[in-house]
Amino acid sequence: MAEPSTERRWRTFADVVAFTLGTNVWISIVILPAAFVGALHGKLHIAGALLPFVVLLLGLQRRSEAILLGLFPAAVLVPVGLEPQLASSHVYGPIRFTLVAIGVVAYLFGVSFFTTFHEPPAPRSVRGLSSAQQGPAARWRRRERVYWMLTAMSLVIPTALIAWVNFDTAIADYLGEMYPGRVALMTTALTAGAIVLWLAIYHYAFLGVLRPHRTGDRDLVTALAQARADAKAGKPRGRFYLAVALALGAMSTLILLRHL
Repeated sequence: MAEPSTERRWRTFADVVAFTLGTNVWISIVILPAAFVGALHGKLHIAGALLPFVVLLLGLQRRSEAILLGLFPAAVLVPVGLEPQLASSHVYGPIRFTLVAIGVVAYLFGVSFFTTFHEPPAPRSVRGLSSAQQGPAARWRRRERVYWMLTAMSLVIPTALIAWVNFDTAIADYLGEMYPGRVALMTTALTAGAIVLWLAIYHYAFLGVLRPHRTGDRDLVTALAQARADAKAGKPRGRFYLAVALALGAMSTLILLRHL
């Protein structure tokens, strides 16, 4: 009874963390800016403002990482798309932008860590190994440093991109000259473009580097990928046809020997 109780308490703790951090992101990105610019009017704008919170509750109810880490951040951008003033530079000063960025990072880290981490069962027996006293090998220490560097870059690069788009005076002056009266709209569009650019870089550059390490042995990964490809194709391998031909040949030989 101890393990189910521990697992249940851990899930409750993870849900509370995700709900608290997600609500903070929703309030800081949607509710407070909407109240500041007076965008909470009309059924469409109110529905757009409530959409992220509904998606957050749905993700918590289903305990779905895809909803919490993918659909919820996308839903937060819906009210911003309906009212671009929510992301304008006069709403987000450098200090407030820093606080919001810290809140978003805390939410992503909390959801990705606490919703997947669980306490392993206690081992039946413990045996000391001499190799355990030597510490991790040098190659694993190098890998750990690379992982920490990629983690830091995953936080610094998108934050720097978004801050550059929103707070660089040269960009603001250029948008004011090219798009008078639509600076907030174009700034929001550039911010969305920076996010899409970062997601593409992260998918092809960062995950491309981490994929062989996070999936284990390269030869085994290749063999598993080939097995999955064969299963999706739905076609037997050549050895299957060879085995069938040998079996038919053996049956034919037995029939001939019996009647000769």
